[in-house]
Amino acid sequence: MIYEKKTGPDVADGYDHDAHRAAFLGFLEFLRLNLAGQTSIRVDPNWASQHVLLQGIAQFAVPDVILREEELAKELPQLAELVGKPEAPVFVPAETAEQDWLEAIYTTEIERAARLAYARDYQVLGFKDWA
Repeated sequence: MIYEKKTGPDVADGYDHDAHRAAFLGFLEFLRLNLAGQTSIRVDPNWASQHVLLQGIAQFAVPDVILREEELAKELPQLAELVGKPEAPVFVPAETAEQDWLEAIYTTEIERAARLAYARDYQVLGFKDWA
């Protein structure tokens, strides 16, 4: 069976921004509980905290550098030069259809829920509010 990739929820079926916001808040609450070990469902690497992923990587090999998203345009050329690739292409952040949906539903309530779910990432990695 072949599945088509959708660019967002199907609003024709009554799934609007309010329904999407409620669903996302519910998912963030699930994540908060799941990441705290309070559910019977394993933590999926797709939603694991970046702090925990870095801890796991560090058990194998300590990263030489950690690049932060807001600094990629400046730091990637420096890193490329360090590894002998000064002609590396300029970093351009990708835009996705999902970003439009997040912009449409984003509220301070969503930010609070994300901060609760990923509190350690915000604290240790210096995450800022999304908007």
